[in-house]
Amino acid sequence: PLVFMVPNGTIKLEVIFMTSQVHFRMSEKEKKDFEIVLSRVGLTPGEAFRIFAKKSIEAGGIPFEVSQPNTRLKKAIRSQDYVEFNDPEEGLDWLNE
Repeated sequence: PLVFMVPNGTIKLEVIFMTSQVHFRMSEKEKKDFEIVLSRVGLTPGEAFRIFAKKSIEAGGIPFEVSQPNTRLKKAIRSQDYVEFNDPEEGLDWLNE
């Protein structure tokens, strides 16, 4: 903190917080799409990243599920063969096999 006396005789306390910059790269299209989404909720990319960082710290990890598709799903995504199911539960059971 920085303390100093102003001309009228009062003492002023000024707290200066150190900040650091974070840089990352993404495609121009992703950046534009991201900015469009954020503008709809009134946020800048910097504000969104700060929210993400705070929530990650609070959660002790990524604040949402991050997963990779299992081998069977990857194969199905790459193939032209499609499997039909009678209901969502049947599809989920197939994916989790």
